[in-house]
Amino acid sequence: MNTLTWEQADELLTRLGPGARVYMVGVGGCGMSGLAHLLLDLGCGVAGSDLAANESLEHLKARGADIQVGHNSDRFTAFDPNLLVYSSAIAKDNPELKAALERDVPIVRRAVLLAALLHRKTGICVAGMHGKTTTAAMLAYALRELAADPSFAIGAHVPQLERHARFVAANDPQHPNLFVAETDESDGTLRQFSPDYSILLNVDEEHLDYFADLQAVCTEFEQFAKQTRKLIVYCSDEVPLREFLSDKYRAVSYGFGPEAAYRIVRSAGVRPAAATHESEFEIWCDDQKLGTFSISLLGEKNISNAAAVITLLHQLGYPAQQIAGALFSFRGAARRQQEVFRDDRFRIFDDYGHHPAEIEATIKAMYKLGPRRLLVAFQPHRYTRTRQLLKQFASCFKGADLLWITDIYSANEAEIPGVSSEKLVEAVRQESQHVEYAPTLDKLRAAVRTAMQPGDVVLFLGAGDITTVAQQIAADLNQDPARMREQIFSRITERISDTTILRKNEPMAKRTTLRVGGPADYYVEPSSEADLAAILRFCAEEKLPFMILGRGSNLLVRDGGVRGVVISLSQPCFSEFRIEGERLVCGAGVRLKTVAIEAKRQGLAGLEFLEGIPGTVGGALRMNAGAMGSWFFDVVESIRFMDYYGQVYDRRAPEVHVEYRGCPLFKNHIALGATLIGQPAPKEAVAERMNGFSQKRWKSQPAAPSAGCIFKNTNVVPAGKLIDELGLKGARVGGAVVSDVHGNFIVNEGDATASDVLKLIELIKQRAKAARGIDLETEVEIIGE
Repeated sequence: MNTLTWEQADELLTRLGPGARVYMVGVGGCGMSGLAHLLLDLGCGVAGSDLAANESLEHLKARGADIQVGHNSDRFTAFDPNLLVYSSAIAKDNPELKAALERDVPIVRRAVLLAALLHRKTGICVAGMHGKTTTAAMLAYALRELAADPSFAIGAHVPQLERHARFVAANDPQHPNLFVAETDESDGTLRQFSPDYSILLNVDEEHLDYFADLQAVCTEFEQFAKQTRKLIVYCSDEVPLREFLSDKYRAVSYGFGPEAAYRIVRSAGVRPAAATHESEFEIWCDDQKLGTFSISLLGEKNISNAAAVITLLHQLGYPAQQIAGALFSFRGAARRQQEVFRDDRFRIFDDYGHHPAEIEATIKAMYKLGPRRLLVAFQPHRYTRTRQLLKQFASCFKGADLLWITDIYSANEAEIPGVSSEKLVEAVRQESQHVEYAPTLDKLRAAVRTAMQPGDVVLFLGAGDITTVAQQIAADLNQDPARMREQIFSRITERISDTTILRKNEPMAKRTTLRVGGPADYYVEPSSEADLAAILRFCAEEKLPFMILGRGSNLLVRDGGVRGVVISLSQPCFSEFRIEGERLVCGAGVRLKTVAIEAKRQGLAGLEFLEGIPGTVGGALRMNAGAMGSWFFDVVESIRFMDYYGQVYDRRAPEVHVEYRGCPLFKNHIALGATLIGQPAPKEAVAERMNGFSQKRWKSQPAAPSAGCIFKNTNVVPAGKLIDELGLKGARVGGAVVSDVHGNFIVNEGDATASDVLKLIELIKQRAKAARGIDLETEVEIIGE
């Protein structure tokens, strides 16, 4: 099959530009779906197919890709692509691949196209038989924490990153324009890459369905090292790597051994099982201590992976203290020592390990959790690997107190006569280790769950669908909502500093101007932007709902309360305020009344209308708050905001779309602050205008607790006037009353519930519809259960 080189693929995409149409066969795999995200970032049209639906396909569909389940040449033809991409798992008789050949559509392998995109930037490749996903994810995460804003392509979902692949446009000359790529050696495509920097973790007898032997593997990695243009970072504990790299001037080593340029020294003692960071170590260079580092991942292999990242980042010029801070909060990639459940009874881990060396290292890492029983369930991956490494598999489970082996996951391989899980079970028993055979995943789940006792650690191993058993048992244990909330509270506490306020079951009646509403599961007042970002990332990882709370005006919380996290930006770091000439630089937590008063003191006009709005700058940005004929964005020059993954942005107000009572940007971003602009004027004139607004407000608005205007004004008649004309002033449900001062206000006379207010709202809406044919729309935001 005649396929494109990376140079040809890059030339084709460059020539076609954002209008390129790319069809991807087998798009549901981690590598292919990641590449699809990169192409979408470049503005390409993406379509594709896979045999089964999965979460990766749904993510791509949400971004606009045309994804179908099942391979079909008609769909390929209808899309009329400029390029077809396929993975190594795709058979040569695939109908879409055949259609591309018949129509003379250019074809490229997945890794070759990834190499083409990598060559557009300062490329960093992470290679090795084991640990490359964790290491690449850790490096990409650390670079993001160091504000390098890298592009990346990781071979698994990384909960702390928005997605596992991202191509960043190089618009900012302050950023180093880096691209971190996990590179796959299994099919000979490693030689497609000529990165600026590379990390070589290890070599092993793996992928022997492609490589003849270990020497062939070493030859592949040596050639890859020769193609690295600037610097090779390698593990000197790996003898084959040390043999062909130790005398290379472009190579620098890390490891536990004394010959390593960046030497790892373990901190003494075993950390307690409840510790946030299980692994602490030092790095020494030239007999001088570079620093002390902590990671949340277990075991010497992960410490070694972290040392690789530290070495490269230090070589790139980052100070050790900043590197330590960037690594501290990294939680790992999906199915790489991923803790899927934890409480005072059990800890359950799901791990992708499927090679004897990986299994042995992961089981050894579990020792760090202290004196607990270790239950291990393993699903062999591929018949060829099981046959070739049977002897190593037989002895790699030492340390497991209980062991189950289920049937082989074929990964589309044909069954090999005489190779089976039963034969592996026999080999393990010959090593004097107890093992049970569980032929199906259902039987495995039942056996493990029956054997579990309080205090156990349970480890699921394998690259196939054994992960579903880990997730199912975790879900079973999570059925108790109270227990689950305790776990989440504990895990949030691990992510934040001591100065951040965190509470459980916080009554929202204390936090809203209407003084009604049930409790929030979790209430947080971050003490810094870093803690805010950490909370947002936690919510993204856990799919935990959250909301931002200002002063609680224009908000009605139902009596059942708020599920998830309520975040209040009320700590001093979010309430900073200063005046720079005609400009007022305000944090999101600054009260609008404060802005108006300080503007008056400085003789700045145009902000007087803010004095009567009972909210904060953040809430005013989100709602485009208005009063006295003016809107908040009338006085905004620029804004500062954060996305839900902790990235901070600045934007000028004219670039932001706003509308009546809303700013769509803040439906999925969080306001951090704004720069407002006033007009110089005599202080007396500003004070007089503000006093006029204040008097008008007090005459037209009630003093009792309320949420502000309940309904939006209609095109026919203002809502307050309509309610007055309907004779509803003074109407009551329980402690909720329509104000006698202004018909569009519902006040709490002291004992109202949210249910009272909602019933009164519904009564008003029904009367307006019946009497005048008008559908009133609520302006107040109604949330909760």
